[in-house]
Amino acid sequence: MNFRPSNKKRFKAICKKGCPFYLWAAPMIKDHNTIQIKSGILKHECTRDHNVRHVSAKWVAEHYLDQFRADPGWLVAGIMQAVKKNQQVNITRLKAWRAKSIAKSLLDGDECEQIKSLYDYRLEILRTNPGSTVMFKCNEGIFRGMYLCLGPLKAGFMAGCRPIISVDGCWLKGQFGGQLLSAVGVDANDCIYPIAWAVVDKENYDNWRWFLELLAIDLEINNGHGFAFMSDRQKVRFPNTLCSDICNVLQICQ
Repeated sequence: MNFRPSNKKRFKAICKKGCPFYLWAAPMIKDHNTIQIKSGILKHECTRDHNVRHVSAKWVAEHYLDQFRADPGWLVAGIMQAVKKNQQVNITRLKAWRAKSIAKSLLDGDECEQIKSLYDYRLEILRTNPGSTVMFKCNEGIFRGMYLCLGPLKAGFMAGCRPIISVDGCWLKGQFGGQLLSAVGVDANDCIYPIAWAVVDKENYDNWRWFLELLAIDLEINNGHGFAFMSDRQKVRFPNTLCSDICNVLQICQ
């Protein structure tokens, strides 16, 4: 389909394959939100074109937003099949992937805007959860990490959980990437009990040291007696200068 010439005052569509189809339309004089067909031959004599450039990634994301909300892990192949079945239009894998990315941004919000609101988030956490610890790690004004230990979780662990702490890290997927460092315990029902976590730019000695020092302060761990620590002992080896009692239990000292 060819849409030239077209502008805000008139719209023309003709079949680029050469069949007699054409359409002239324009906004009504009294109601510019209503489009009136002035003239045209609306019968096609050519085969249907399944490659339509107007079905953009943004259109797919907005049109199928409810399905993206219900199934955040919707596969690219499934998106392509749904558009082909419902709209009789073929889209490429790249367009389907872009539509999924746009839909995720619409549902979860823009990551850059969320990063800008971290200090407001800290104030809200401290207001709604008294006794919490929220610390930022910056290097020359550049954000490098955030540590979070909620007051109720801290009090619950110290009051009724077993003195067992597991520490581990995992990759974060997203625009900024990074690592998630976490410390979890075991409650009376042998279930996982979250204690504290931190988002850092990478998993290294300095970030683990920063995380464990804050954790020791929050849990009032002056020495390692009575506590059992668990770790996968990968990637990072801590020297004796970092909470020696904790390191001796973890057996990851140099």
